[in-house]
Amino acid sequence: MEELSFQEVEEILDGILNNHKIVEVAGKDGKAQVLFRHPTASEILHSRCVRLSSLREAEKEGLPSIADIDELLESKNLIPAQDNDKISNLQDKLEAQKKILNLTKIAGRKIPIEEVIQKLNREIDELKAKGESYYFLSQERKADEAALLYLTWAGAHSIGGIKYWESFESFEKETNLTLRDGIRIEFIIFNRGLPTEITRFIARHNLWRVRYVAAQKIGGSLFSRDLNDITPDQLGLLYWSNYYQSIFEMMPDDQPDDDIIKDDAALDKYMEQYHKEREWERNEGKAKRGVGSSSKQKLSAWERGDELIITPANPNYMDLAYSEERVQAGESSEVEVIAPNSKRARNRRAAKRPEGRTR
Repeated sequence: MEELSFQEVEEILDGILNNHKIVEVAGKDGKAQVLFRHPTASEILHSRCVRLSSLREAEKEGLPSIADIDELLESKNLIPAQDNDKISNLQDKLEAQKKILNLTKIAGRKIPIEEVIQKLNREIDELKAKGESYYFLSQERKADEAALLYLTWAGAHSIGGIKYWESFESFEKETNLTLRDGIRIEFIIFNRGLPTEITRFIARHNLWRVRYVAAQKIGGSLFSRDLNDITPDQLGLLYWSNYYQSIFEMMPDDQPDDDIIKDDAALDKYMEQYHKEREWERNEGKAKRGVGSSSKQKLSAWERGDELIITPANPNYMDLAYSEERVQAGESSEVEVIAPNSKRARNRRAAKRPEGRTR
């Protein structure tokens, strides 16, 4: 991904924080400016009600379900098996090219690989589209379209901030179909959210990080919406901000170089290896301490004088039965095992403190 300018970052970040994006849509009377906002939680809930109603209507009309169409396609052999084989083969090639792209560091050599990836994606989409056309009139597709239209109405606003159409009914009755379809298509793109690579770029950019760190320190709000109405872009930005924050807080010897942090694929690979090493070290530590072993292990303890205190860090702490009986400590002396937070233990520690010390 190419570096975004400061102005581009500022515009994208402003759109995420305030949940808006201005687009121009062509209609029969020229281009219209439309302000998109992600629907609220209540509007999303209403869209599900619209989908269920549409699904019942489609069933009453006698439209087939997706399961019915699958059965028909299989019985009539309308989708050749070789198409599925081609898709599988193309997807294998696509994954191979993506791996090559991740390993390629020279920008000039990346361009032809990216072109191959785009070509493979087009071929896969074309093969999938051959089968998708059969599902166009299914019950589920009709219901999905109805829900999408409702969300489009809910998300489309005039520049002044009010709904572009006063009601969903007026949206459905819109005679300027070119404008309505254009808004629907643009809303689909908007509603998908920002590409991950852009969200990650914003998450590590100083223009955002200053706000993110400040909000963590003082507990301020980052977005114009409450948490229950958080948008997909806002959620994605929070996720990646937390991801990068954990990296910036790593020990200097563990932290990846700046060039790796800027490279998404290289950073993910670095962090995957880092977590594998930490997991291996934890397992090795457990093995040395004998954690999980069925054989009797020596208890770790903090010895002070004739008092043996078993700390909560000990894996057997919760299973330990404390008593007043005397037990052997080491080779010669005897100690008394008592609960570390008991009154008896506190009195003993207080008695041993130098005069004048309270702690």
